[in-house]
Amino acid sequence: MPTPTIRPATPRPLRRRPATTTATGGTRGAAVLGLLALSVVLGAGSAPPALAFRLAPLPPTTTSRRGRIPRREGLRSTAERTDAVAAAPVVGPVTGSETNVKYPTARGSEVDSRLIVDYGGGAASAASSESQAQSPLLALRLSHILFASEQLARETLEELTAAKWNFEETAKVVSNCAATREEGGSVGWVNLGEAFDDDGDDDDVNEGPEGTRKNPNKHLDEILPPAARRRVLSTPTKPGDVLMVESSRGVHLVQVLDVMVDVRKLSQVRPRGAKKKRGGEVVIQNEMELGNAAEKGERKDGHARGTKLAGVLGGALVEQGSDESAAKTTLDLTYKIETMGCQMNAADSERMEGQLASLGLRPLGDDETEEFEVELDNDGLMKETKVARREKRKPDVVVLNTCSIRDHAEQKVYSYLGPHAKRKRAGEDVTIIVAGCVAQQEGQSLLRRVPEIDLVMGPQYANRISDLLEDVANGNQVVATEATHIMEDSTKPRRQSEVCAWVNVIYGCNERCTYCVVPTTRGVEQSRPVESIVDEVKELVSQGFKEVTLLGQNIDAYGRDMLPKRKFSDLLRIVGNTPGLERLRFVTSHPRYMSLGVVDAVAETRAACEYFHIPFRETISFDSVAQNIFTHTSIFFSLVHPESGSNAMLKAMGRGHTREKFLGIVDRVRKRLPDAAITADVIVGFPGETEEDFLDTLSLMEEVVFDTVNTAAYSPRPNTPAATWEGQLSEEVKQDRLRRINELNAKHAEERRARMMGRVVEVLVEERNVKVPTQVMGRTTHGYIVYFQGDIDELRGQLVNVKIDKCQRYYLAGKVTEEAVVQVV
Repeated sequence: MPTPTIRPATPRPLRRRPATTTATGGTRGAAVLGLLALSVVLGAGSAPPALAFRLAPLPPTTTSRRGRIPRREGLRSTAERTDAVAAAPVVGPVTGSETNVKYPTARGSEVDSRLIVDYGGGAASAASSESQAQSPLLALRLSHILFASEQLARETLEELTAAKWNFEETAKVVSNCAATREEGGSVGWVNLGEAFDDDGDDDDVNEGPEGTRKNPNKHLDEILPPAARRRVLSTPTKPGDVLMVESSRGVHLVQVLDVMVDVRKLSQVRPRGAKKKRGGEVVIQNEMELGNAAEKGERKDGHARGTKLAGVLGGALVEQGSDESAAKTTLDLTYKIETMGCQMNAADSERMEGQLASLGLRPLGDDETEEFEVELDNDGLMKETKVARREKRKPDVVVLNTCSIRDHAEQKVYSYLGPHAKRKRAGEDVTIIVAGCVAQQEGQSLLRRVPEIDLVMGPQYANRISDLLEDVANGNQVVATEATHIMEDSTKPRRQSEVCAWVNVIYGCNERCTYCVVPTTRGVEQSRPVESIVDEVKELVSQGFKEVTLLGQNIDAYGRDMLPKRKFSDLLRIVGNTPGLERLRFVTSHPRYMSLGVVDAVAETRAACEYFHIPFRETISFDSVAQNIFTHTSIFFSLVHPESGSNAMLKAMGRGHTREKFLGIVDRVRKRLPDAAITADVIVGFPGETEEDFLDTLSLMEEVVFDTVNTAAYSPRPNTPAATWEGQLSEEVKQDRLRRINELNAKHAEERRARMMGRVVEVLVEERNVKVPTQVMGRTTHGYIVYFQGDIDELRGQLVNVKIDKCQRYYLAGKVTEEAVVQVV
């Protein structure tokens, strides 16, 4: 798609009101905020009440009421905490030999997500305007709350950080900015291309002779004055950050809601068909220019190839005329997405589908056919003739969303690509896209191995595929694996379920487990703003969804990358109390950051399910033995990753926690939620694992008695330390241990489900039982699959009480009942 155009928000008329002086001599904002800071206890995520304040002045203190936010000499932005990080070098390399160098691989080499995109020198002066023009970061979407004093701003920031108040609702009640108050403080998009004078006189920064400077943010001067914008735009930030800045209007709390990034400037391109002949061999050139080389005339442009994709992006889907024959001229372009791996990949595929649908493409039906004309020469006895033949239709755009958690999953990528590459070599008009973790890991290397690929894109570009396809339609091969800020979705995901939905809350992982490829394929942690998450959940509920699963590669780390920091337990409470939401689940966490507060939040939150997924040896992809157990809507409460039952192995894995800490978390779950289901993931055969270490894992399973354990043998992965260690175990040892652990797993699974016999459970109906069409399939709050007789068209999305009369290893069965569910406490 074309480079996004930044459209300044339409200036709003400022409705000036005379300042209302209170008994203490403050303005309206000071009075309201002074009372607000000492208001009665609020519900989580709510706005401060307009009334019911305690009439008491704020005491002069040197720290905030809770002591969390220290007062400093003068007014300083919270973002100043990034100053030391900004000077630190970026550590690399990352993944394949030719991908970006901003994803670290060693423990301790953490990269601040604010610094992974070049700000072009910072929009702090006119001198930086040229470098800013080259920066892929274009704009920030902001909201603000205006205060009369710094003290009131700090007190409010504390309440926002603790998730007691909602930023938008608070702005509606207390902001001194009349222009933005009714819209919850919305400032809109602020262009990073603004230049400022260096003389320090920010009040007159935009007052030069007419026409001497183009200021894209001039319309915001009476909302967020130049002095405040200068501080915000010159500070590396990310969505979710809240900065405190001063201007001639007062003190602003400024929240970053979203970023606008020109992903084409981050991609690498080369014209399709650039080849060299060497003898009789065709050699594909591997040198690729950075995307911004287009300005130098090096990027092929113009939709000149005449492909179907180019036709779609060029408007070929527009009907010409209104008669019945007009529809026959409309270009029909189909796509197929094949998803491998974990829930994060499943969610990414939904986002890519939303983008493709917005371009006018449609999913290819399973039973679609098309007619071809085939030439026959009749063995030379007569002239060639043409006959019509119907064949199964093939997709015009193929998207493979890949997984690299295990070697077997990675090898499936190449076998899947083979038939489509063959189609392309035969002259068919097919666009081949490789997305996901293998794409990020291999980068340009994929084009060497399969030169028919058109687009290689990492997971961070899932919701920007339409932008990247613009270059593909122009006849280029594109590789997009550079680190970038993850923007909010510009289109709605195409959900695969009508009942259950994924909602991403944090991307990436900053851990450096010695066996895990995730940090190098999904990048550094980037949490989404609370407000964006809540808005998405509310919209899903309005569309009829009953269950939401919060997704994150390391979900308990949610908010630790924000300024100020947030807590995942607070997010659970806010989302779990969304009106109309019946069930809330989440995946996946890490025991190093798992707080007992999360267990308490689950126990105390209305919609949270009593199901805890506690992996203790790697988060296994659904390409494991669990694939036949769990469907798309099989979602876990993933709290911690012990990864092993042996402390020696946990240390070798670089996990940062012990067996004892893991068992402490399980103990807290059992005390707060005695009937909760606990499941896990485990790998066996980690390098150096002795028989004693393996028996420690079995003893942990015996002590906990998991409801289900998804199992797999250790698989060495690229760019992970453990892959090169001595002490690699033989496949025979791995398979023997896998067999033994599966036997114990099956025994425990039967024991745990047997306790449900005769009980009445609440089942959320999701789909038809594909093996018995007269039955429906749903799940309990424990995550157990339940089958019972029913009409899916009537029951889909309904909560039904079912009395269990059959307990199998991995499912339950029963009959609908009027009896009430009895909670086990």
